[in-house]
Amino acid sequence: MTVLMHLSDLHFGAHDPVVCAAVQRLAQRLGVAMVVVSGDLTQRATAQQFEQAARFVQGLHARSSLVLAGNHDLPLFAWWMRWGRSYERFSEQFGMDQEPVRQMGAFYVVGVNTTRAWRHERGSLSSAQIEHVALLLARAPPGAWRIVASHHPLVARDAEDRDHRPHRADEAIERWRIAGAQMLLSGHVHQPRLLQPLPGLWASSAGTAVSHRLRHGSPNSLVVLSTEASGAALDGQARVAARWDYDGAVGEFVCVDRVSAG
Repeated sequence: MTVLMHLSDLHFGAHDPVVCAAVQRLAQRLGVAMVVVSGDLTQRATAQQFEQAARFVQGLHARSSLVLAGNHDLPLFAWWMRWGRSYERFSEQFGMDQEPVRQMGAFYVVGVNTTRAWRHERGSLSSAQIEHVALLLARAPPGAWRIVASHHPLVARDAEDRDHRPHRADEAIERWRIAGAQMLLSGHVHQPRLLQPLPGLWASSAGTAVSHRLRHGSPNSLVVLSTEASGAALDGQARVAARWDYDGAVGEFVCVDRVSAG
């Protein structure tokens, strides 16, 4: 079994150390091969908060990691940094590549940056980004689980959710599905959900993994994707998406939902 752990909205500076430790224990227990963090690593994009986030991600001991910036990772109060230096502190800890691509086992993950320096919260996608992701998806190895990760969710569950989607979200979904995308990973809304917007395409949004900024009555939450041996699958490998919530009574993350995702 190969395991990918998807985390989002860590918000270091507004994090719970007890929950952080529980995530790290879960990662070790599952033997996580890849970690995807879909943005908002920090609360206010300070150097100290980025350092804390980097130590946490390293402490998961995954063989591969893909980390994206979220809108909280761009300076808000240090407004002078938004002109040409918006991603400077992020890059010091996580590298200059704001749209990384990673492959580990069956997982092929393409990251896309939906944040914009001139926006505080709303996201956007350019036509060039949409086409670039499509080309990368088309180059995925045969049999790979083709995944796109972004901070802002491309799929809305209801009318209230639509305001959280980046500009050109509909165009991106249709183009990437044609190019072979099978799973979309995102965060931003602090509310876990798993949707299937189109046949063959799933969209999974992780809740806030370790922050005390809980919303909508949702607990701290994360997503685990796994490929498992299965005689029922055509290629012998079942693809599973599972939601894990933090249970304060036991001090650990527990699996609360598990579905076949391909």
